[in-house]
Amino acid sequence: AVVSTQSTGTRFPYFLCLAFLYTAMSEGPKICHACNERIPNHWVIGLDHFWHQDCFTCGVCSRVVDAKETFYVKDDRPVCHRCQTKNFVAKCGVCEEPIIGNRLIYKDIHYHYTCLNCKKCGQPFKEEEHDEIIILENGDFVHKGCK
Repeated sequence: AVVSTQSTGTRFPYFLCLAFLYTAMSEGPKICHACNERIPNHWVIGLDHFWHQDCFTCGVCSRVVDAKETFYVKDDRPVCHRCQTKNFVAKCGVCEEPIIGNRLIYKDIHYHYTCLNCKKCGQPFKEEEHDEIIILENGDFVHKGCK
């Protein structure tokens, strides 16, 4: 069940999802989407498929994704939050840490606002000052008032 769309700034479609754990009911045999084997009692429903609990794994690191944790989707496989952040989210051009949320982008390089300082006054930029940031011809970032 898709809960909400998560924008990552990449061209890949990712969705923040939840899976649900069920116990045996009389709905007929369940076949695991990952291993194609019968599921005798407990199963996970995620991405519109049935899975053994141990087969519902991150498509990147292979860690079992708990039915209660949120995950992302890539190529019809769950991707855990850690792998999503580590592998698919833009990294800051200064600190190289993942950027979640708003960022400055210049010449396809992404930056945390607080990782850049005004080249004139030395103060860090703030997200709410976005319209007051100027990029000079040499690529330096400055506050509009420091120009």
